[in-house]
Parts: sequence; C-alpha cells; structure tokens
Amino acid sequence: MFAKVSSCAVIGLAGEIVEVEVDISSGVGRFDVVGLPEKPVQEARERVRSAVRNSGYRFSDQRITANLAPADLRKEGPAYDLPIAVGILIASGQVPEPCVPAVFLGELSLDGRVRHTHGILPMAGLARERGFRVVYVPQADAPEASLIEGIDVIPVASLTHWRRICGRWSRSHRSRSTCDGRSRIVPQWRELTSDTSGVRSTSNERWRWRRLGDIT
Repeated sequence: MFAKVSSCAVIGLAGEIVEVEVDISSGVGRFDVVGLPEKPVQEARERVRSAVRNSGYRFSDQRITANLAPADLRKEGPAYDLPIAVGILIASGQVPEPCVPAVFLGELSLDGRVRHTHGILPMAGLARERGFRVVYVPQADAPEASLIEGIDVIPVASLTHWRRICGRWSRSHRSRSTCDGRSRIVPQWRELTSDTSGVRSTSNERWRWRRLGDIT
C-alpha cells in the first residue's frame, strides 16, 4: 500500500517541494522516517502514531516507511507531521486521496490537534510558485498563509476535522469520473474576511480565506 502527498522545506532563502512517500508493507511492525531528517522530524514518529490513534483511526501494525524526498535535502522542524499522517491514512485506505494536488503543512499534538507551525508564509508562497493551488495549514496559521495571493488556504484544526473535509470533498466530486485539477473551491466552503492585525505584512490589505463549515 502506497501513498504520496506534498509538503515544503524552506532552509534560509532556499526552498523545495518535499514529496512525502508512505509505504505500508507486510513485516514486523516498525515505523521509519528516512530522507535526511533532523531530530525533530525523527520525533514525528511518536507524535504521528499517537495523533492517529487518538483521533479514532487505526495505526497499522505492519511496517511503515515514510520517505521525505529529495533525500539530499536536509529536513528540519515539525511541519512534516501532518503530511506524514495524511500519507499513512491514505495508504491504509482510511481516507480518500485528495483529487486536487495540495500541499500539507503542520505539527501534530498527541491528541490529533494541528498546532501552530513556524514558516507557514514562505512555504505557502513556495507552494504557489511551484504550481499548487491548495494548501492545508494549521487553523492558527490560516491568516498568515492567506497573505499569499492565488492559492486556496484550508485551515485544519485536527486530524478528525481533516477527515470531515475529505468526506465533503469526495462527495462534491462524486459525479465526476476524473479530476481535472481546475476546481478550486468545494461548494460548501464559506468565504470569510478579517483584519490582518497582528500579522506582519507590507500592506494594509485584508486577508481572505475559505473554510469548510464550523471548525471544532
């Protein structure tokens, strides 16, 4: 069982899209993260395992390997927690694969909540530059990410909340035989506006972001 989702790495002024590849295979139960991860990324194994279980999902007792590619790029910080967890849930068949390419960013708490993560703004900017039009971010970081124009920001409060997003996303595309990648807004999303007070920016523009129903 295999799945691949996208994330970002920003080190200094350089950035790169990171492909999070997850393989679940038969063998002794083991969870490895490879691809030149720093210690905080290695620690993601325990955060992801607890977050998945405490969110009501099944954590496979088979061998799980999460590869962060490209392997020659050093990976730092906890922003890979959410994409690793999403990859595991897709590979194990517990959630559908998103039909529109998206970038996933966020640190997980042990209870499955998605925590504030540093560096969201440059990572969202990199995602847009590389052609992505959807980015999943911690709920607390949605205003910051929404300062980037031309990309839909989906705030995620927890893994449980993300499952509801996936369900509605799938139902909205149920009548389509294929995904053309051009549909950017799920019909149930509501547009919200708010002030950018407290968010560093060179302009006084108001930010706009979309969310799916009430976030709990």
